[in-house]
Amino acid sequence: MNRLDYDGLVESWKVDLIISRAKRMGFRCDEMEDLQQELILDVMHFRYDTAKSNGATETTALIALIDNRLKKLRRSETRYRAHLERLAVERKRAYASTPSECWVNDVREAVEFLPMREYMVCCLLGRGYSKLQIANALGCGWHTVDRLMRRIRKHLLALGLDETAHD
Repeated sequence: MNRLDYDGLVESWKVDLIISRAKRMGFRCDEMEDLQQELILDVMHFRYDTAKSNGATETTALIALIDNRLKKLRRSETRYRAHLERLAVERKRAYASTPSECWVNDVREAVEFLPMREYMVCCLLGRGYSKLQIANALGCGWHTVDRLMRRIRKHLLALGLDETAHD
């Protein structure tokens, strides 16, 4: 788990709180650095006021702030993925007249809309890298690469892009 260091700008327990709340909400380990950067400014600007707290501790108030921001990020991510899937389906319909060419274009476009890490896995797979070579190139374990590959396959299957559909 990468915990970013903010050189005294933010207490370390607050950064740890961001990480623990994100884990609890189901965010993946490879998303933690981005989440910390997204939330750190909100945490830095947070000022605990006993008079306005209704008896809540600083930690409880900070948890509420972090949880609300994480929920907002999750909703935004869900809307974005749904939008991309709708676009992919629309493009698939538009190219339906030439199935083999359509399939290649759909795969290319579906891969372009993947998160960066999954996109990198696809690129390295296209170059003929093995799981271990990809893991070394990305600086992670082969289990992570395997998980990313399953996620990519699930994404492509959800879009109707499997090898049996276009033979």
